[in-house]
Amino acid sequence: MKIYPQIIADSESGKGRIERAALFLFSESTIEGVSTKRIAEKADVSEGLLYRHFKSKEDLARALMLTIHNRLTQLITDIDNSDMSIAEKVRRLVIDYCHIADGDWPLFKYHLLHLHRFSDLSESSEESPQGAAASLLDKAMKRGDLPSENANLLAAMALGVVLQTAQTKILGAIAGPLIPHAGRLTRGVLSVLGLED
Repeated sequence: MKIYPQIIADSESGKGRIERAALFLFSESTIEGVSTKRIAEKADVSEGLLYRHFKSKEDLARALMLTIHNRLTQLITDIDNSDMSIAEKVRRLVIDYCHIADGDWPLFKYHLLHLHRFSDLSESSEESPQGAAASLLDKAMKRGDLPSENANLLAAMALGVVLQTAQTKILGAIAGPLIPHAGRLTRGVLSVLGLED
């Protein structure tokens, strides 16, 4: 998988300020509804500096999405390659997803709000969180750890437990960090997979 640079959070960095300003504005509006001028103003930089780091607003939006997309895909792939049981992998994934969301909520929020816009982020279906999760479940089915069924459907349902909870947080119906809910979310995912806690 191609590695993309991580978002720069250093407020002293012009690029970091641009990325953080764009995340905030894109998450409060739409990508189309935010101008490069507005991003530059929010970041307290010139539009010229924005264009030195990013070819266009679309390039900036894509770079932000690739950051979280690749981070989540790599997380799932790394856990899939571990020697843990399927139930332990689920627990680890839920906890790590919650930590990633809580650790950089603006980036995670942006991912949830705008992923639909970027249908071509990966060269192959496995190079995505959905694809990596389906691959993990498919391997578990082949080992006999899970009953055989549609791995893509099961992965979507399992990821949905955490992602829909995060979406509800965006809507304001859940307050605070996700990590305190990790135990309950884990039980939900295990239940979707037909596993006991």
